[in-house]
Amino acid sequence: MNKQAIPAPFEDRLTVQAEWLDPNGHMNVAFYLRAVDDGSNAFFDDIGLGWGYTQGGVGSIFVTGCNVDFRQELFAGNRLRVTTQLIDASHKLIHCYAELFNEDDGYLAATCETLYMHIAFATRRSAPIPTSAQQRLTQILSAHQALLGTPATLGRSLGIRR
Repeated sequence: MNKQAIPAPFEDRLTVQAEWLDPNGHMNVAFYLRAVDDGSNAFFDDIGLGWGYTQGGVGSIFVTGCNVDFRQELFAGNRLRVTTQLIDASHKLIHCYAELFNEDDGYLAATCETLYMHIAFATRRSAPIPTSAQQRLTQILSAHQALLGTPATLGRSLGIRR
């Protein structure tokens, strides 16, 4: 990928696998998160913190929390477009927002807000993100804020409305 070009948002495409279905006949809850995780690979590769970085043995990115909103069912064979938007970043944390679209029928199937933490393998604790990745995050954040704005469901809290 051209390091100067900044996708807004980052995109990947996946297909719902038959083994991702549950007894209801639709994609199981766990696989929505897998689709978001797999779909974010282009973003993490771009900033230099993808699986290649992890395999280098210095550190990795761990999920510290996420909030998934299920909007419509997905079924085996559906083609998905997964988008990843950078919301914020600090010296140890990365905040992203993802959307899963059913490309076959053109609808938004789910959204996911995720907070990631950079960790050092030596300590298994949080550690500063490498400088080169921090610099790229700053570029992407500026572009995403200018081009994409704030997602409507960002920061949504869970609870029973009374």
